[in-house]
Order: sequence, then structure tokens, then C-alpha cells
Amino acid sequence: MLKTRSKLMMFSLLNSLVIFTTFSAWSQSIPLAITGKNPSGEMLTLDLTRDQLEQLPQTTLSTNLPWLEQSATFEGVRLLTLIKHFDLPTSKLKLIALNDYSVVINHDYITQYNPLLAIKKDGRYLKVRDYGPYWVIISLNEHPEAAETKHLGNMVWQLTVIEAHE
Repeated sequence: MLKTRSKLMMFSLLNSLVIFTTFSAWSQSIPLAITGKNPSGEMLTLDLTRDQLEQLPQTTLSTNLPWLEQSATFEGVRLLTLIKHFDLPTSKLKLIALNDYSVVINHDYITQYNPLLAIKKDGRYLKVRDYGPYWVIISLNEHPEAAETKHLGNMVWQLTVIEAHE
């Protein structure tokens, strides 16, 4: 009886460890899908990992947001940097979240507000339960007018897809 109980406890412990490890790996490995045509008209489809995004020039910004109790510091890559790096059209970007929420922002908007594709908040990687894995941030400290509802909706959290359109 004691051996059977010990084996059951060991099985339960191992099973819990496998589930925890699998969930942790999943939350860290959600890629950012980017699609669009390059200047020669070829369709470009990329699945970028967080590590690959971190290889691009990084920016840090601190701002207050209505969803957070206090100011936070975000780190990531500017959308303009991402677009230029992969030579994507910038007329419009469709941003799509895990729950299929989506918005379309145009080139003028991107240029005016220079959104950040945040990977970290206060030095920690964003997790799905904390608006991650990627969150489009506009600095409300630099652009107080962006605190209006029409702009807040463009700060897509749990971002997983960017579609670049001409």
C-alpha cells in the first residue's frame, strides 16, 4: 500500500511538472506573425520569436496608462523600426490580438504617435495574463490626447499578428 501511494504521489508530481513546464514554454514561445508584400511585390510571412524581436533596436519609454495603477516602463521595438527593418509597406497596419480583436492604423498615425511594440514592462517579460506577449503602447505622457477612447483602442494587447497593407 505504501509503495502504491508513493508511486501515485510521484506520478502526480511529475504530471504537475510537465503541465507547468509546457504552459511556461507556451507562454514564452508565442511568435509575432508579420505579413505583407516587400517592395518587389513578393508576399512576406514571418514568425518572429521574442528573442528575434530583441535583436532589433530597442526603445524604453515610461508612461501612465488607464489600465495600470501607476506609471510603468516599457521596453521593445518601435513599429516604425520593425516596418523599416523588414521593408514592409506602411500605408496601413492591421493589428490582431489573441482574442481576434483587431484595429487598423495608418502611416500618418504610426508616424505621429510612434507606437512601441512592448516586450517588457518594468523589466519583466510580458505574459499573456499581463497584456502580453506583445503590447502596442503609445506614450500618454508625450501624447496626452491619445488618452481618448479612439486612441486607447489602438493600444492592442496580447498582440500576435501584424498585417502590413499598401
